[in-house]
Amino acid sequence: MTRKKSLVFMITSCCLLLLSGNSGIAIDTERKIEKPVRQSIKTRQANQQAEEKWRLEKEKLTDRFEKLQAEQTQLQQQRQELQDYVVTTRERIATKEKQLADIEQISNQIQPFLKEMLTLLKTQVSDDFPFLSEEREKRIENLEHLMIDPDVSVSEKYRKVMEAFLVEAEYGTTIEIYQETIDIDGQTMLVDIFRLGRISLFYQSLDRKQCGFYNVADNVWQSLPATHNPSIHAAIDIAAKRQPVEMLTLPIGRMVIR
Repeated sequence: MTRKKSLVFMITSCCLLLLSGNSGIAIDTERKIEKPVRQSIKTRQANQQAEEKWRLEKEKLTDRFEKLQAEQTQLQQQRQELQDYVVTTRERIATKEKQLADIEQISNQIQPFLKEMLTLLKTQVSDDFPFLSEEREKRIENLEHLMIDPDVSVSEKYRKVMEAFLVEAEYGTTIEIYQETIDIDGQTMLVDIFRLGRISLFYQSLDRKQCGFYNVADNVWQSLPATHNPSIHAAIDIAAKRQPVEMLTLPIGRMVIR
């Protein structure tokens, strides 16, 4: 029995020694192999995370770079367009300045011309037949005020003067009838006046009994024989559009070229 117990004790001790030796080997294996592997895995994972982060950052930077390039290209185009616009604007300004200088020069030349034309118009009216005297004199008076008004452009002054000449020119190709008080042989009388262009003026009393014409040689109204009443009355009716146009015989008398 004692011998068996000793054998069992030895076997047990050997097992304990073996178990004790295996535990040390396991610890040493973990220290030498598993720990570096785990560390390597962690390092690789960290590297992968860093690479992913840098990849995302690179994509962002690349996208930003492309956008900046596009903006730069657009800004360069806008800059070129602005430079072209500046050049064009300067050319337009230079053209306008030249036009203004030409206009000023023309204005300085037109002003004396307009004064001469107005003087000529006044002379024409004063030397002409005495028809529509008040209206024509008022037109000239308005033109005189217009000529000295600094707020009126030269073009408007020119237009008004030419308009007045056109009105005067039209008197030479038209006929009309109007009433006016005239002086006949020292007496005033309200009469119908018939204007035949710029050729002659005739009058007839409202009772159709007296008639006459304007003597341009003596610058006076002169009576005519009553035999001329029918033709002058017909001329008055034609001018008033009370009867159709027809051939008439009127005492034109002497013509005076002014």
